[in-house]
Amino acid sequence: MSLKDFPDLARLPKGQRMKLADELWQSSVDDSTKVPVWHQETLDQRWSDYRSGKVKRISLKELERRLAKR
Repeated sequence: MSLKDFPDLARLPKGQRMKLADELWQSSVDDSTKVPVWHQETLDQRWSDYRSGKVKRISLKELERRLAKR
């Protein structure tokens, strides 16, 4: 199954498709879903790096600019 199977959805603006994707994702998980240990370790390390000043926040505009280069 792919987006091609749903042409009406494919024509939605990007923002609406993203909202729908989020709703689909949220409907498939709940609070009992286990987070893999390595996910939690990665998040803990990233949070620690941020709090210690090793990494800095960037603005949404900067994030969009960086992603557009890919």
